[in-house]
Amino acid sequence: MSHTSSIDLVGQHRGSLLRGVVIWWVALAVIAIVGGPTLTEQWIGWPWALGAAAVWGANLLLVVYGFGPPLHLSRPPVLAAAFALLMTILGSGSYWATTQLYPIYRVPIERAAWFVSLCTFTALVVAIVTSRLLRRQVQATGRPLSWDWLRLEAMTYLLFALAVIGTVVSIRRIGYIPVLTGDPTSARVDYPSIGGVWYRLSMLGGVAALLVAILASARRASLRHYTIGGVSLLLVGLYGPRFFVALPLGVAILLWDRVRKPVRLGRAALLVLAAAPILAFLGYARERDRSVSLLGPVALSLYGTVGEFRDLAWSLDYFGFGDRFLYGRTLGSVVVPLLPSPVWRLAGVDKAAVYSEDSATLLAQAMGQPTGQRIGAYGEFFMNFGWIGALAGAALYGILLGFLDDRFRRVSAAHVQSILLALVIAAAVFAQIGQLNMFTSTVTGFGYPLLLVALLAGRRVSSPE
Repeated sequence: MSHTSSIDLVGQHRGSLLRGVVIWWVALAVIAIVGGPTLTEQWIGWPWALGAAAVWGANLLLVVYGFGPPLHLSRPPVLAAAFALLMTILGSGSYWATTQLYPIYRVPIERAAWFVSLCTFTALVVAIVTSRLLRRQVQATGRPLSWDWLRLEAMTYLLFALAVIGTVVSIRRIGYIPVLTGDPTSARVDYPSIGGVWYRLSMLGGVAALLVAILASARRASLRHYTIGGVSLLLVGLYGPRFFVALPLGVAILLWDRVRKPVRLGRAALLVLAAAPILAFLGYARERDRSVSLLGPVALSLYGTVGEFRDLAWSLDYFGFGDRFLYGRTLGSVVVPLLPSPVWRLAGVDKAAVYSEDSATLLAQAMGQPTGQRIGAYGEFFMNFGWIGALAGAALYGILLGFLDDRFRRVSAAHVQSILLALVIAAAVFAQIGQLNMFTSTVTGFGYPLLLVALLAGRRVSSPE
């Protein structure tokens, strides 16, 4: 299925966008030349901020001119760039709100904006090259694995039932509902060990929600299926982390946009603008941090969004001296989620010990914090290898984006690979604000059950559907 027949408004206004970016660059240059001395007295980080603003103009041109139309939300490079920009804006706003509450708190937030803009530029350039090289290749026409819809529906009911049972037993073992009680000491890391196998069954709620997303994108979902999907998200959301809910929703939106109907960018923007303050308020209510109540409504909304961006700025300062790089120490935690613990044990590897050397844990130790601190994939490459590592990591990320962009454009709703590609895309986009081992653990944690479902509910067809 293709969206090439839909109106590509961005493509129709390429000339206007180019003129707008050129005017933007001229305005930034005038501000730097004329107002530079005055700005330096009031705002020491202004060169980084203006530099980031200029690079984001270039990033917009790369997206519009570098990738072929239509520029829909489900295009991985488009989505990744939009997420990085949103992360920068909301993260800078969160820092402003933080300084309103704690005036003594200072980090080079402008440098973080410059850092993300340059890494995004590198990733987009490499993604463009990768996508165009792959587009020239002749794709083999084999027998794709497609869904047997009756069996897929049966698997949806089965996983949902297992998730309900697992959640009930897990919550009883924990003794309270985490999302309502609050989690100031990050007790959530103990829930898997407390719940045991029941907790893992509970997490199948996220997979059940993904199966509903498949049915919905193929126009085969009824009200009953949508209800199952919503309840499944509620089940995985009871433990507190928003990621368990956000990821299935992100995958569902990607599938809907790609194989059913394009999501209007204006509506997506409104959804983000509405969701950001709501999530911030829910976090404030759950954590019961009464000091935050001193902030006004706007600052309170921003304070609870993308706090990871503040930590990224701190890490750029802390590791930027060059004598504190980790030189790949965190990368083992990226690999071990690919296989279960018994397999690593046969190889003489302590999976738990290696996994504990992740970037969030090591950064928390450096910051003197009791809970993990995330700074995104670019930040993790920086804390390991500095600027060279960050740009090299951005290039690798661009290769992944280009590959996913090419493959996702070729799938239909009936193809099993559509949900797997959507999962990897969503995890890759979230990796910009999370950590590298979160990417691999997410892909395997959701992907392995999906592969099992595919074996039971998939069938070979003689030609693409």
